[in-house]
Amino acid sequence: MERAQGNIIGAIIAIIFGLFIGHDFILIGVASIICVALLIQLKLENTIGLTVVTLIVIMDSPGTEFLQIALIRFGTIMLGLVAAFIVNMLFIPPKYEISLFQLIYQTNTEIVRWIKLNLRHAADFPLLKKDMKWMEKQLGQTRSIYDLYREERTFLKKNEVSKGRKIAVYRQMILCSQKAYELLKIQNRYENDYLQLSDEKQELIRQQIDYLTEKHEQLLLTYIDKVSIDEEYAEQNLVQDSQELLQLFMKEIDPNGFEKDDEMLDKYHLMRIIASIYGYQETLDYLEKLIHSFKIRHREANKINISITND
Repeated sequence: MERAQGNIIGAIIAIIFGLFIGHDFILIGVASIICVALLIQLKLENTIGLTVVTLIVIMDSPGTEFLQIALIRFGTIMLGLVAAFIVNMLFIPPKYEISLFQLIYQTNTEIVRWIKLNLRHAADFPLLKKDMKWMEKQLGQTRSIYDLYREERTFLKKNEVSKGRKIAVYRQMILCSQKAYELLKIQNRYENDYLQLSDEKQELIRQQIDYLTEKHEQLLLTYIDKVSIDEEYAEQNLVQDSQELLQLFMKEIDPNGFEKDDEMLDKYHLMRIIASIYGYQETLDYLEKLIHSFKIRHREANKINISITND
């Protein structure tokens, strides 16, 4: 749909320029700039390449019968889009869901690995900085593939409800990866403040983050039926650690509860660390609810045949 919209916009701009202004190479460049700006404004960035090609093909039509040839070329391009759509839907489906989950899993694995290395003071910071740029790029690519999967059509009505729940699950998976990435950034930025905490407090934070990252990995594998969650352990462990973490948070923001060993610690920075942990935890809790709901309500459609590798 986005490609069709982009092509229509490109064709309209090309025909207007060709009929009323001209179609030499300078004007083709001006029309292309206007077209790209309009596509960005309409949030159709993914169609820029194809749309500009359509514009150039139409504006390059001979001047004597410009309109007729332009319409023929535009019709040919749209026919090609329709043919490609039919082939993709009926004969060679793009399998966006598989690509989406694999990208989420691979990106999350890398983020979690660096979080654990940071907790144990084993991170190589130049390499981490380089990898964080890669993570940002991966998260952006994940959102792009998610948009493609969301727009993918389902031919059977009975699959529409299941598809809607899958979309909600994948959206929350992406949000969880984003929160994990934000935790990694906070962790890296305020590492010195973390190191100024007492060993007991460092251990408390480490245990909670370790549990959350393990739970995150387990939830992704649960979705594709690779593991099952030990709900009794999860409930006991998470409740206990959360209460202790909350007590630490309340104690540190209380001036009377600030220990001598922590006098050099910036309270605001500690609040940022704890807040990022809680934000990560909340998104994981909601993801867990979505996955469990999907598995219970759609027993026939919840058999996810996805590998965690590209093989």
